[in-house]
Amino acid sequence: MKSRLKYIGILVVVALVGVFAYQAYWLEQLYFNIGEQMDNDIQEAMRVADLKEVYLRLKGLEEKGPHGMLDVSAGVGEDGSLMAKATTTTQVTLDGDRYQQSTGVVLRTNPQSDSDSVGHDDDAFMKMLEDQMSVTELAEMIQQGLHLGVDRFEGTRYEKYDTLLTAGLQQLGLSGDHRLVCIKADTVYQHTTAGYVPGKGARHFVYNWANYGRYELTIEPTTGLLLREMTGILTASGLIVLLLALAFYFLIKTIIRQRTLDEMKTDFTNNITHELKTPIAVAYAANDALLNFGEQADEEKRHHYLLLCRQQLERLSGMVEQILSTSMERRRQFKLNIEPIAVAELLQPVMEQQQLKAGKPVTFTTHIEPEGLTVQADRAHLSNILNNLIDNAVKYSPGEARVEITATPASISVTDHGMGIAADKLAHIYDKFYRVPTGDLHDVKGYGLGLFYVKTMVEKHGWAIHVTSVKGEGTTFTIELT
Repeated sequence: MKSRLKYIGILVVVALVGVFAYQAYWLEQLYFNIGEQMDNDIQEAMRVADLKEVYLRLKGLEEKGPHGMLDVSAGVGEDGSLMAKATTTTQVTLDGDRYQQSTGVVLRTNPQSDSDSVGHDDDAFMKMLEDQMSVTELAEMIQQGLHLGVDRFEGTRYEKYDTLLTAGLQQLGLSGDHRLVCIKADTVYQHTTAGYVPGKGARHFVYNWANYGRYELTIEPTTGLLLREMTGILTASGLIVLLLALAFYFLIKTIIRQRTLDEMKTDFTNNITHELKTPIAVAYAANDALLNFGEQADEEKRHHYLLLCRQQLERLSGMVEQILSTSMERRRQFKLNIEPIAVAELLQPVMEQQQLKAGKPVTFTTHIEPEGLTVQADRAHLSNILNNLIDNAVKYSPGEARVEITATPASISVTDHGMGIAADKLAHIYDKFYRVPTGDLHDVKGYGLGLFYVKTMVEKHGWAIHVTSVKGEGTTFTIELT
């Protein structure tokens, strides 16, 4: 059993470690995926801000009146590469005559190509549409071509771009400080949030809107934002892991408890067998002597043997009654027969019986206040309760037993001056089949049902029981009646 329990424990630990490791790996991958998506969103915010800035310039040019024409075309080049071409046409006046001046700029995905013609080969174009990345690149190239064409009429509004980008970042939850650098040919525009100094872990993002211009954004790490976005997932994962750990904990605890219970039942079987065998053997021997050896003629011996038989039968009866009572308390139809009981009257036969079977000197001291004290209880079960407590007080008192019984309207207590109970064992004394270890002392017999029965019956009466004990000095059991 121990070996099997060991293997079960190892299996549970390995399973828990595996679950924790997989959960950690999954969360790590999720964190990186969300971080990658956040980087893409920031890059997209830079692109969208650029597109909005270009659109605002176009709207401004339209309101001021015609300045010229802008034509942007895109497609597939002769070599199969993606191409975009921006052509601007402006009107100029020379010597009183007006002329049109056109300027074109070509963007291509293949820098090695020298062709400036943007074609629309159907096969190549359809193949390009099947590639999502190519479509995205084509859209970016059209935007860049538009940007280049508008630049011919009006320069980039860097402050406006910064405002648009800030708004886009705030929509992503990035409302912290940042630094923006706009580079166009030899012109550099820089804007930094007041007081912001990039740390060592600052993140840098670059968006190229042309071959001669780009935006560079510097922000602090987005770790905090990512963790906030993962709060729900982290909380759920933590709860799942906690529930799994608790489930495995209770599983192991239950297995250990079942194992302990099984061992207790085995000990109980061994103990009860021994306890039943002894009185049967004694009564059998006494009866055999009376029947076969003429001992009935000797009045003194006959009385002695008959007394032995009665004592052993009483012992057997007590065992059977205790076991049956312990079993009965589980039945739903079990009911107490409550009646007024005189404590002194109930104690007297119990003390006489204990003195008779003790086999050693026993001194009882009783304190009953008032003298005619009565309690509302079940007579049989209250008698068994006191009998168990007094029996333990006598058995666990080496040498002469001195037992004090105190009864008041509020409580009944039984005190001995015996070996006492260790503090770490007190929590288990009411467990079924549990017996307090007595070291090398083996003459105290029992099977671990007495105090379990006592506590059960006390609670059935609506009372409570408490114990105080000092190792080597004695023990006091107190039944609180109110």
